[in-house]
Amino acid sequence: MTIKELLTSHKATDDRINCMLEEVAQLRALAERSTMRMTGESCSKGGYSDKVGVNAAKIADLEIKIDREIDKLVDLKDRIFDLVSRLDDPTEQTVTERHYILHESWEKTAEALGYTPRHVQRIHNRALGHLEALYDDPTPLSA
Repeated sequence: MTIKELLTSHKATDDRINCMLEEVAQLRALAERSTMRMTGESCSKGGYSDKVGVNAAKIADLEIKIDREIDKLVDLKDRIFDLVSRLDDPTEQTVTERHYILHESWEKTAEALGYTPRHVQRIHNRALGHLEALYDDPTPLSA
C-alpha cells in the first residue's frame, strides 16, 4: 500500500461509516412506520412481532458492523496522525491533515492558510514525497 492509498483510505472508511449510519436511520424510520401501521393487528397472527424482530435484528447487525468500521477508522486516524507528525514542516503537517483528515478542498485550506490553492497543492506534493520517505509500514489495513 502506498502512502497515498493509506491517506485516502481514511475518507473511504469515513464515507462507508456515514452510509451505514444513514441506512440505520432509514431502517429505524421503516421499523417505526411498520410498528405504527401494525398496532391494530393482533399479535397472535405472528406478523407483527416477526416484522419488528426482523427489523431489530437488521439494525443490531448493522450497528455491530458500524462499530467495527469505527474501530478501523480510529486506528487509521492514529496511524495517519503518527505519520504526519513526523513531518518536519508544520505547514506540510497542516495541509496534509486538512486534506486527508478534514477532507477540505484546496481552496478552503488555501484560504485558511493565506496561500493560493496552487501553492497548497505544491506543499501537499512536497509533503507526500516526505511522507513516502518516512513510510516504513506497508502492512495492509484490513484485519
